[in-house]
Amino acid sequence: MRGIIMAVDETNFEAEVVASPLPVLIDFWAPWCGPCRALLPTIEALAPIYADSLKVVTINIDENPALKDKFNIQSIPQLYLTQEGKPMARLTSRTRTQLAAELDDILV
Repeated sequence: MRGIIMAVDETNFEAEVVASPLPVLIDFWAPWCGPCRALLPTIEALAPIYADSLKVVTINIDENPALKDKFNIQSIPQLYLTQEGKPMARLTSRTRTQLAAELDDILV
């Protein structure tokens, strides 16, 4: 992952997600997932736009099964907006415009 998007795992989840003063957008993904790779440019484009209002992280579900289970991830890509590590919303949009609108509605 590039730029201001941080890869989070089971060892730093508490520090990076739960302790974050900002809401955290979590992108659950796996390297073999084509739709996950297709969504990444959208996430990368939105991360700097929302840098002052949320933190963006990715979690590889293959390497972090406990976090996959914690969020009951059944399919990927899966996007969750969290506060203090607890889900606020599951985001379903996949285009830049729709995802931005969905974030704007929640973060108001």
